Amino acid sequence: MADQLEALIVAGDFPVGSKLPAEPELAQRFEVGRSSMREAVRTLAAAGYLRSTHGSGVYVTSDRSSRIGPLDLTLAGGYTMSDLFEVRIAIESTTAELAARRLTDHHHELLQSILVAAGDPATTREEFVRLDGRFHRQVAEASGNPLLLLVWDSFAAQHEEYSLKVIGMPGRRERAHADHVAIAEAIGDRDPERAGRLAAEHVRTVQQELRSGPADAAARPAR
Repeated sequence: MADQLEALIVAGDFPVGSKLPAEPELAQRFEVGRSSMREAVRTLAAAGYLRSTHGSGVYVTSDRSSRIGPLDLTLAGGYTMSDLFEVRIAIESTTAELAARRLTDHHHELLQSILVAAGDPATTREEFVRLDGRFHRQVAEASGNPLLLLVWDSFAAQHEEYSLKVIGMPGRRERAHADHVAIAEAIGDRDPERAGRLAAEHVRTVQQELRSGPADAAARPAR
């Protein structure tokens, strides 16, 4: 469904700047259910073709995909990476801030042990992804708020799926690890503002990489 709509956008049937027909009309045109049509629109929005404006509609923003090669931006459950990024920015910035305020020696040691393992060159890509998830979950646990930890666990599977998809991007592993080290340092310094800001920037960095493509990502220094 998304492929068919994408083809029409690329062909110019829906020009850049134009507003898509309403969801029921599109669903009828493509002879699919509204839920399938909604998922197709979400997929193309994540790929950079469309922008949904609340109360106004869905607009065509590009006739060229911002996806990296064959990278699939959809996740289990019909969610997109864009959905995940929005949740991560909200949750991870908050958990990092609270962790900086409430950090215990125990949680500090656990964060450091995860970073040591992740920084080992012998660590495989799959192991790094698991350690990535453990790092963010440990920050959520260090926040001292059990509901925030529960929220993190609710999207942990999508986070791992996303991580496995993007970890092969040039320099992504190195940048992710450098970001984790910086976040842990801010938490260890008991600096909530810096910890929250770095956690949000950590997510926005990979968002930008997905939009700009692999060449631009490879040119960025590790941070």
